Amino acid sequence: MITQNVDRLHNRAGSNPIELHGTVYSVICLDCGSITGRHLFQDRVKDLNPEWALGIKSLEKCSPGSDASFGMQQRPDGDIEIDEKFWEDNFSIPTCEQCGGVLKPNVVLFGDNVPKERADRAMEMVTGGDALLVVGSSVMTMSVYRLLRAAKEKVNSPIAIVNIGPTRADDLASIKIEARCGEILPRLLAMGSLDVPRASS
Repeated sequence: MITQNVDRLHNRAGSNPIELHGTVYSVICLDCGSITGRHLFQDRVKDLNPEWALGIKSLEKCSPGSDASFGMQQRPDGDIEIDEKFWEDNFSIPTCEQCGGVLKPNVVLFGDNVPKERADRAMEMVTGGDALLVVGSSVMTMSVYRLLRAAKEKVNSPIAIVNIGPTRADDLASIKIEARCGEILPRLLAMGSLDVPRASS
């Protein structure tokens, strides 16, 4: 399994996918490349900013947006939105414990490249399989589209796509199912298999 998700949802479901775009559960040093767990990083943020630690507790007690929570509000994606008036001057950001470098979430941001070793593993997986099933993706990122194109052009793998709306790879698919993943996947599992014909090259 290869996922574009960065939230470890698949891991919580018992899978161990290649996380093509990384994960928000770790941070990476831009200078030396060392990786630290996100929870350890968050603990360091709280240690360096004790007033903020209190603000987070206030946020957890349902005071979002108040001065007590430093104006913080949790967004639907889990990020925290902070009014900049609360952090312009007195917020300390931890640096790498190994080299003092700048840290960022260990995700591939727009404009970044997927690390070569990870991209190579994903390419081996898609060109070594019997078929590809794309679930809930518009395949708009080049990092994913490149994988599907390689599977089609190098080994003529049959590709099935389950997605509502058009995808960048519709022309590569042998079959496209326009449906909600949560509705169609249980049906496919109940059937036991999905026969995807090879498209003529």
